[in-house]
Amino acid sequence: MDKRTVEQDATRFIQKFLDKEFACWELAYRELDSAKYEAAVAAFVREFFAFEAVPSITRPRKVSAGWLEEAKEYLAATTKRPLFKIEQYMAGDEAVYAAYTGSNDLGSDSYAEVFLYKNFAGRHRIFSVYHSDPDGGIQHFDGEEFSFSRAKLVAVEKFLAPTDEADLLDYQLEPA
Repeated sequence: MDKRTVEQDATRFIQKFLDKEFACWELAYRELDSAKYEAAVAAFVREFFAFEAVPSITRPRKVSAGWLEEAKEYLAATTKRPLFKIEQYMAGDEAVYAAYTGSNDLGSDSYAEVFLYKNFAGRHRIFSVYHSDPDGGIQHFDGEEFSFSRAKLVAVEKFLAPTDEADLLDYQLEPA
């Protein structure tokens, strides 16, 4: 296995996740019908998560046309989350992937969240979410905890270098 290339299906999964997450943000800021918005976010969670995740895609419970006008500014400051890198680990016989992403805030150029995913019955699903710690490293946020120390890093695929100094040092690490 090339130590710079993650399995293509795993890369496509997280790219599709990021595309659909942003589509849900667009819907949150453009759709007046709350039922349509809520159904789309619920479908997003079912498609991509292996647990009952609480998505970060939020808006007020009651949305008016006036709020949607105001939301144009929010949408202008929201972007598709940047993907910095994907690490592929072997945990026993199982491949586990860690996607290092920024936030949905326009101009995000440092790690914000790490999504861990693996194959569940033939489909990739996110089973854990970690948040970036401002003091360095990552902290478990939701889902199942993962022991990085018990897994072997076998591949890293890089997409975009972060600008934060600590994140950039991590980004430059390669599998042994």
